[in-house]
Amino acid sequence: MYNENKLGCENMKFIKKHINMIVAIAILILLVVGLLLAKEIFFPNETKAIYGTRLEGKEKVPITNDHINRVKEAIKDSTITTEVRVAGRIIYVDITVNPDVTVEGAKGLGNTIVEVFSEEEKAYYDIQILIANSANEAQFPIIGYRHHTRTEIFWTKDR
Repeated sequence: MYNENKLGCENMKFIKKHINMIVAIAILILLVVGLLLAKEIFFPNETKAIYGTRLEGKEKVPITNDHINRVKEAIKDSTITTEVRVAGRIIYVDITVNPDVTVEGAKGLGNTIVEVFSEEEKAYYDIQILIANSANEAQFPIIGYRHHTRTEIFWTKDR
């Protein structure tokens, strides 16, 4: 048989001899665990896409520079500047209209813009239109929004 006291004594000698290394390894393990926890607290969604799964299918309905040019071409007679950009599932159209354009005429431009897009594009993208007119600041700017599930544009309340 073996002597339990002798075995326990040998373990204690080993621990006393390597105590610095054991403490260093324990601190290192705690430090790594702490850093991983801090990363999860401060950066919880680092690996997830910014839009989640909302953009699935976007590659099937791309908005190209050709689309943007067609929008600008369709309304060029009534506008001074037109900027079109796409972010996620929203097409933003910022327009400065000629000074002689009325509010109703500006709203008509919104319908013209929507008509440029195909049914598939209108069913996928929301369209937001901001129309400014520096000559008529009392009634402008107006904002129109068309949700992809709706057929009409909803405008801000007339001022």
